[in-house]
Amino acid sequence: MPSFLNQVANHILEQNGTALDRISIVVPTRRAAFFVMQELANNTTKAIISPKVEAVDDFVEGICTLEIEDPVHLFFELYETFKEIDPDVQFDRFMGWASVLLSDLDKIDQYLVKTDYLFDYLSEAKAITRWQENLPEGKTLKNSGGTKQYFTLFENIKTVYSTFRQRLFDKGKAYRGMAYRQLAEDVDTLLLQRTDNDKIYFAGFNAFTESEKRIVTALVKKGRAEVLWDTDRYYMSENTGVEAGKSLREYQVQKVFGTWNWTDDNLLTTQKDITVYGVPNATLQTKVAGQLYAAMKAHDIPDQPVSTAIVLADENLLLPMLYSLDEEIKDFNITMGLSLRNSMLYTLIDSVFELQQNVVEFKNKSGRNVRIPKFNHKSISKVLNHPFIRHYEHAVLRPATTESNTIIQETLWQITDGNRVFLSSEELLELGQGNLLFETLFKHWPRNNSKLVIQTFYNLIDMLREVYKDYKNALETEYLYLFYTLLKQFEQTLEDRSEIITLKTLRSFMFELIRQTRIPFSGEPISSLQILGMLETRALDFERIIILSVNEGTIPQAKRQNSLIPFDAAQAVGLPTHQHQEAVMSYHFYRLLQRASEIHLLYTSTNDAPGGGEKSRFIQQIEFELAQYNPQISIRNKTVSFAKKPSEELSEDVPKDAAMLAAIRRYLSGKGIYPTHLNELLRCSMQFYLKHIVGVKEAEDVEEELGMDKIGTWIHASLEKLDQDFFLHEKDPTEEQIKTILREEFDSLFKGYITDLGLNKIYYHVGEQQILAFTRHQTSQQPRRKILAAEQPLRTTLTLNLQNEDTVVHVGGKIDRIELSGEHTLYVMDYKTGSVELTGKQKVSDPEKREEIIRTDPDRKAGYVRQLWLYEYLMYRKMQDEQGLTIGGKTYEFGQYLVRSGFYSFRDPTNLIANPLELTEGLDAAHFIQKSERLLTEILNNLLDPKISFQKTDDLNVCTYCDFTGICGR
Repeated sequence: MPSFLNQVANHILEQNGTALDRISIVVPTRRAAFFVMQELANNTTKAIISPKVEAVDDFVEGICTLEIEDPVHLFFELYETFKEIDPDVQFDRFMGWASVLLSDLDKIDQYLVKTDYLFDYLSEAKAITRWQENLPEGKTLKNSGGTKQYFTLFENIKTVYSTFRQRLFDKGKAYRGMAYRQLAEDVDTLLLQRTDNDKIYFAGFNAFTESEKRIVTALVKKGRAEVLWDTDRYYMSENTGVEAGKSLREYQVQKVFGTWNWTDDNLLTTQKDITVYGVPNATLQTKVAGQLYAAMKAHDIPDQPVSTAIVLADENLLLPMLYSLDEEIKDFNITMGLSLRNSMLYTLIDSVFELQQNVVEFKNKSGRNVRIPKFNHKSISKVLNHPFIRHYEHAVLRPATTESNTIIQETLWQITDGNRVFLSSEELLELGQGNLLFETLFKHWPRNNSKLVIQTFYNLIDMLREVYKDYKNALETEYLYLFYTLLKQFEQTLEDRSEIITLKTLRSFMFELIRQTRIPFSGEPISSLQILGMLETRALDFERIIILSVNEGTIPQAKRQNSLIPFDAAQAVGLPTHQHQEAVMSYHFYRLLQRASEIHLLYTSTNDAPGGGEKSRFIQQIEFELAQYNPQISIRNKTVSFAKKPSEELSEDVPKDAAMLAAIRRYLSGKGIYPTHLNELLRCSMQFYLKHIVGVKEAEDVEEELGMDKIGTWIHASLEKLDQDFFLHEKDPTEEQIKTILREEFDSLFKGYITDLGLNKIYYHVGEQQILAFTRHQTSQQPRRKILAAEQPLRTTLTLNLQNEDTVVHVGGKIDRIELSGEHTLYVMDYKTGSVELTGKQKVSDPEKREEIIRTDPDRKAGYVRQLWLYEYLMYRKMQDEQGLTIGGKTYEFGQYLVRSGFYSFRDPTNLIANPLELTEGLDAAHFIQKSERLLTEILNNLLDPKISFQKTDDLNVCTYCDFTGICGR
């Protein structure tokens, strides 16, 4: 079947023969212009001078006297215009709606709106009159501050419109709509008096703007133009309810475009095989489309491929679509641009801005009132881990030896290892050894210095360009070039203006330009496969089409009024509304179907799709309307689903084979068992396995806020220092000395934490107050216990018969403090920063239950009791092994001293929490050791029992603070 552009070419050749040098052809897009030239070449055998063929935008710009300005200059010109009218307007706020206003001004001129009427319609007096008519009888509108602001906006826009246009006109510049309006309003002088062509053909249009309509009708009236329509009888006369023919039917009735050429009946008479696919998610559509095309191509005659279009209603699917094409498919053309917004380069630019905007200032440590700007570790890591920077690292920053790190790896390690939350430019340059990359990335941007910002990105582009030369990544290199040209444009615009631009404004402005910037693909236009957006399909025909995202809300788009002009006002003055957009999209859709014989329509069938997974009304129109008019249309519905494969249920338990049991025995005789290890084993054996048998380490991360673990470490270290320097020498520290020790210990342990702002300041203060309250209470006690030792390590080795095999077991622990109470009682005390709640006395007084608590109870309360029991055992065992415990020159003999245990909880610093569990009655040390080792044997027998695998706990509360939840999937 001949294509529309083939018909156009034949028609022009029939009318003009080979004398085409004074003929112009205007089509909707540059792509269509190329194919017109192709068709003319194919339909003539003689060498002829080509007619002038161009897209409508190029046609208008070539005739009007004004040059269309680039977006950067337009934004600034509009801002300066607004500034004259409202001196208080802020650039940051202006940028929020500048692009919408520019779009509105463009449409106002494209549609030749009578601006006096429009702004009068929007005036306060007229609007309130209209609104009043819709109110119930007896009700009146009350004026308010919000209403006043609403109407002030439109008063300003009215003044902006005329001032902005005049400002551009004086410089010989225009925005697109302004150029159209100039030509439309002065068509006689600018166009009709020109003698460089005899006739202009307008081909493939469907809904002219008012300015286009005036230009074309003026030419038609003078006999200087002909309009060639691509319409179908189905929506022109047979089914007038279809939106596709809305404007075209009006044009045909008005007869202002001369003889109507042409109306075919392809939709009503030709055979069409239509398949509709419901696909679970948006990206999967591209996989389906890729497979469909690969299957089709395999059946095509190699020398006569079928012309195919893959049409992306959602243009965000371009990259997934490219990755979904079969690797053997190399001959295809893309008529869409790839947005710079979707590039990896954009994410790097965004990360650099984020780095500079998240700067925090700190006072100089010396006390001088100098504020030092520092970067947050998250922003630093994000920049240094960016793929572009990683490529640069591998290509340029090679380490001196294979064993040493690059400066990037070293910096990231220093940040994590030293928990460095904030780093200054100087610190980062030192870590980067003065490298140009670090100087570029981490040089602090002073406020309102846009030149430095632009220079930073120039330097970055220069460095990355060298990398991508080696990588030969054409797409990324193109992105760099595109960003470079955008920066140049931006820099030139800023040089002409004295306006101070903040970093926030610069970022929003640059990102607006990035959003509008696309990489145009250059390919072979006559390829058998074309990948297009809906608008690029105008005037083009394909035998086979695959359209993606045919969802309600995508095609046609959702009913959004992205405009400052209210819907009723737009309707009143003839500006396009969502109804107009739907009619235009309907035409593009049906026009694609006209000459296609094989049609595949894909839509997302799940609720997370735009439109809630609802197929487009256009599909339903085909199914329930078009198919009734044309019996040669066959429609099939298919659903794409993921194949369900039977999966083997895998056990999450870890069995204990011979190698595992050997590893457990090595652990017991090597590192040995500690009180916390026992508690982990009984609370969650999987946690114990991962941490102590496999040796999975906790992920190292930078923490900005102090957690209870850090506060506990700090308090333990501070109390040890106080014990060593004061209490062991029977001296009491002053409050100032305590505070000094607290600060010294904190700075020694946690250099990276900032304690002079935020929650850390509160946490530090709370910890300080707890220590002060504790020491005050300790020093006020009468009689006072004698402190014998602080942070005393205790370790013993014993041989236990475990699973019928003698096994060496090391048992160890570190006791925070050993105290002497009275004459013959030694207390082993442990510090706890949180609250401590022990198992009830009723439970631990029962001989059977208390043993059960030690052996198997996973409860946290039982864990505290178990910890204190093991401390008591270690004390007795140490005294037995060494014929007494010697501390401070005195020996405390085995059997002569009762050992008791307890906690000091800093939630309640004045209260001593004693261990309620007494394994043996009174002072019976040998019996206590015997009983304890029996219990220990029972616990470790279970650990070495091959029938008892390592399992996840059923108590999900245990998982809350576990470091291995990611591994377990909890």
